Amino acid sequence: MNTKKVNLFIISLLTALVYLSVVNLSSASAQGEITLDIMPGEVLFDVDNMKPGDWAPRTVVVQNNGLQEFSYATTLQPDKQSMKLFNELLLEVEDAQGELYNGKLADFKQLESRSLKPAKQEEIDFTVRFPTHLGNEFQGLDAKFTLFFSAEGSDNSKDEKAISGTISGDDGGPGASGSSGSELPATATSVFNMILVGALLLAGGGWLIRYNRCKMNT
Repeated sequence: MNTKKVNLFIISLLTALVYLSVVNLSSASAQGEITLDIMPGEVLFDVDNMKPGDWAPRTVVVQNNGLQEFSYATTLQPDKQSMKLFNELLLEVEDAQGELYNGKLADFKQLESRSLKPAKQEEIDFTVRFPTHLGNEFQGLDAKFTLFFSAEGSDNSKDEKAISGTISGDDGGPGASGSSGSELPATATSVFNMILVGALLLAGGGWLIRYNRCKMNT
């Protein structure tokens, strides 16, 4: 009977030790991992028929979904087959605090390393502009590039995500406009219509009030 108790004790002790070892290894492994996520996940820019004066704003959400703080860098790599338009486009980069970069897309090399704590996220705004001085020789051309977000933890663990961009110049085809800048919304007509409807409702309400008063006095 004593032997059975001793064996049961030893088995229980070994089971507890194995369990604690597995838990500690899993915990250490989890703490050593970093998880970088970005939104949107694959394509940031997919813009057709840009004309001189047009611009395209986009926002990237960078998330730390791991268990430790990491630092991440943002770099850009062009498609070597589409450099003519790429070399002329302009890029503006901003965060919640203000401007991070303002210059040519081709001159953008890397944002300064940024830190992000676990369960936190931040937004980075990217705006590509089509310079107003570009001529017809840029019609129908494409500028393709990839943005890389590379994170590194304090234990040298790493994670990287990539997101693509394509800017296509106006092809001059049917429906393409030759004017510069983004087309303004046609809001003037609707505003005047709303003013007219409001005036009619106001006049009708005033007439009803006056009619009811006259009817009560007779």
